[in-house]
Amino acid sequence: MKLVIFNTGRVGALLDDGSVIDLNYGYASWLHEKGEVRPYERADLLVPSNMLPFIQEGKEALELSKKVVSWVLAGKKYGPMDEKLHFLENEVELRAPLPSLQSRIMMAGSNFWDHARDGLNVRSEKQYTIADVKELVKKGEKRPWGFWKQAYNVIGTGEPITYPARTKRLDYECELGAIIGKSCKDVTEEDALSYVYGWTIINDMSCRDHPSDVGLWVEKNFDGSAPMGPCIVTADEIDDPYSLSIKQTVNGELRQDGNTSDMIWDYSYWISWLSRDLTLKPGDIICGGTCSGTAMDQTPRHNGTTDPKLFLKPGDRLEATIEKIGTLKNHIVSK
Repeated sequence: MKLVIFNTGRVGALLDDGSVIDLNYGYASWLHEKGEVRPYERADLLVPSNMLPFIQEGKEALELSKKVVSWVLAGKKYGPMDEKLHFLENEVELRAPLPSLQSRIMMAGSNFWDHARDGLNVRSEKQYTIADVKELVKKGEKRPWGFWKQAYNVIGTGEPITYPARTKRLDYECELGAIIGKSCKDVTEEDALSYVYGWTIINDMSCRDHPSDVGLWVEKNFDGSAPMGPCIVTADEIDDPYSLSIKQTVNGELRQDGNTSDMIWDYSYWISWLSRDLTLKPGDIICGGTCSGTAMDQTPRHNGTTDPKLFLKPGDRLEATIEKIGTLKNHIVSK
């Protein structure tokens, strides 16, 4: 199922035609039709209208929601209190499917073979190959690393990204995000994916200026630096998260064209590694990095500076697409 947060912040099921079914009101209406007592109170408990408690209800809420979708599509447009159950695409405003402002967003850095190669090449006169990167990993000279994104910087599809004042090199990174569904600690790699509730897209916006000018904590965190959406696809609908195509266009020009099969350290690794000393909570998000094709990847750095040609500018339109999830659309505006 494709889950969204829409209009006033309620959880819905996104259908193939772009329409959305309100799952909480739909379940309450279904209970009312069956003659159940306190249908709205029961619906709030079993099929919550907010994303985090919905995720916390796990498979039970999803199974009930599947029944609701079938029931509404059979012709139920309104509930007993005249609440609308099924919204057409032009009646829907999708919001970021962020489970909670308490969600922690963990980002893997330089975690695709080609992106890692390009990151080395733009900083060095030597031309590295993917084989060279694999040798660095084997020797332990390239190690896993990452950083945090703040939930307050998340925006949804269709929303503008305000060009940050601290940069002249704004970049993009289309990434697959794993939504944690259950609390977990000391997870084995073999069990790690069982804790993933679903998958989404995050566009990791970055200020690529010289490191002495912009530190990582500013480079990766500013208003609108974490576009997310358009939905969360539940884990049961993606059998293999390591075979999904990744694409990013800027003003219709294809910039990134990769696949999650090219990750260096996979989600099982990251979930297991992070959970050694950190209890992961429902609603936490882990992003596995991006493929080659960022503006930085394509712009050699000479004498500590880069040509701004491929970096983003006000007016640019971004479309980040991951197979089986959808397309996250945003645009750049001046401050």
